[in-house]
Amino acid sequence: MPRPTLLCLHGFLGFATDWQPVQQHLKEWGNCLTPDLPGHGATPLLPGQQSYASWTAWLAQWLQARTTERVILVGYSLGGRVALAFAAAYPQRVQALALLSAHPGLESPSARAQRARADAQRAAQIRQQGLRSFLERWYRLPLFALEGQPEVRAALVASRQRQDPAAMARVVEEMSPGRQPPLWGALAALQVPLLYLAGARDGKYRRVAARVAQHVPGGRVCILSGVGHMVLWQAGGQVGENLKKWLDFS
Repeated sequence: MPRPTLLCLHGFLGFATDWQPVQQHLKEWGNCLTPDLPGHGATPLLPGQQSYASWTAWLAQWLQARTTERVILVGYSLGGRVALAFAAAYPQRVQALALLSAHPGLESPSARAQRARADAQRAAQIRQQGLRSFLERWYRLPLFALEGQPEVRAALVASRQRQDPAAMARVVEEMSPGRQPPLWGALAALQVPLLYLAGARDGKYRRVAARVAQHVPGGRVCILSGVGHMVLWQAGGQVGENLKKWLDFS
């Protein structure tokens, strides 16, 4: 019997290698596919790849070249938003869905417009001041809960500044949550097992987790202690353990 396949999508500024701690927990359970998303790592960001629809089409083609089986789809942050969009567009390819610190979409048009403006300003900052300056500010946002952890912040900046600045400017603007179609209805309609993980120090995504639990009564929600938004970076082992427990009983 073929081993199950997990398709794991990293977040904004991340790399496929971010999943290595998780893979250590799942290597005996199944096969993990971990692409670099467009604009990240070794994957170029093409001129037409500037929407959630174009990224999901790219992912469908990438996956088809590697397997025709249904996959267990796992996505962190931006990768989670893309994972949900993919599951909504290609439900026949998805066996189960796990979202880590990922938002199903802002429902208010004014909230989306406000976020799109903020991310356009962030793109301008990268273009005008460089990626390192952006990263130094980005990882001081309360979302990441890194106060008092300068070594973690320094490691993140050192890793993420290897990305291409022009590509990151495009991604932060073009794949902004402000440009994400709201997918709460699609999330509730999915007929697959669902896991949602968030960090205990990430108030925004704890609230999202509570809403997910209401929208998907059969889904499972896990809150990881001691971390903020960076669950994949700071708690990869916990993520792997929770994924394995969920997969064993799904």
